[in-house]
Amino acid sequence: MLVPARKAIEMGESTILVSLPKEWVKKNGIRKGDDISVEEISPRKLLVKPYGGREEAQKQVVIGYMGGDIDQVANDVTGAYLLGSDLIKVAGARAISREDRQVIRDTMKRLVGLEILDEESRSITLQFLLEPTAITPDNIVRRMSGLLDGMLADAAEALWKRDAKLLGQVNERDDEVDRLYFLLVRATRAAVVRPEVAERYGLTPVDLLDYRVLASFLESAGDAVSELSLELREKRVPRQAAREYVACIRKMREMNGLATQGFLSRRAGKPRTINRKMEALSREVTLQLASVAKVWGTDGADAAAVLAPLERVSRLLVDVSDLAVITQQAQ
Repeated sequence: MLVPARKAIEMGESTILVSLPKEWVKKNGIRKGDDISVEEISPRKLLVKPYGGREEAQKQVVIGYMGGDIDQVANDVTGAYLLGSDLIKVAGARAISREDRQVIRDTMKRLVGLEILDEESRSITLQFLLEPTAITPDNIVRRMSGLLDGMLADAAEALWKRDAKLLGQVNERDDEVDRLYFLLVRATRAAVVRPEVAERYGLTPVDLLDYRVLASFLESAGDAVSELSLELREKRVPRQAAREYVACIRKMREMNGLATQGFLSRRAGKPRTINRKMEALSREVTLQLASVAKVWGTDGADAAAVLAPLERVSRLLVDVSDLAVITQQAQ
């Protein structure tokens, strides 16, 4: 609703009054004498809303359990979470088997903030316990980028030390990246549906779309590093090739830090400078990966399987940097 500018009226020596739009007052059922909540969300913005009473009801969904198709139930739970449901109840006419309950619990573990509220023989009720305003897209992105950096560092160390156990930990970190990806999708959707949440984040609808795209890039990069760790467990990399590969991963970690910095500082005019550095590093990575393949020697298939995931990470990080530049140009 477009609200025309309101006149500020001085009452007494220290009071300034501003009238509320009549249409908004009617829509929210506000009457004379009702309390109005006024919250400062930035130095130049106030959030005005009815006090108490008319808080938004929790969004609830019931997912039917028929038995025999628990994978679909798990997908429905994930979908309800991403769409912003606060209460998710899985229920049916028959008892939920122990095996199916475990699948539901495993699904829940992938979704940050979701906990079991109630459990009976024929139902399981899950509740989202985090306030949307307690989690910000910026912090989630920083955490995703930090996890990706740790995955790359562990992959390099494990490759050099031939440590299969450490490579397994890379996959575990990818699970956490996926959890944060789901949380960011939920957070951005909550901000689209509830403008006051977007105001607290300090983000416009276009910003929210950019964060959604960014999260997809970082999640895909995490998947690529996880794939890399699996390939490294199965392939024996020649020592000289490993040395080149570790140096390449070092550049990749620098790209990850620059890409995230460029996106988060896009309003400060830094993305273009960072983007040029990213493009230069990407070219260096491409040349170094070619050097790895050359040093590797005869088994081209093994070399390609190990090099391809890292090439994909490089492209995705350049995409993050490009996104920051495009976002800045649109402002």
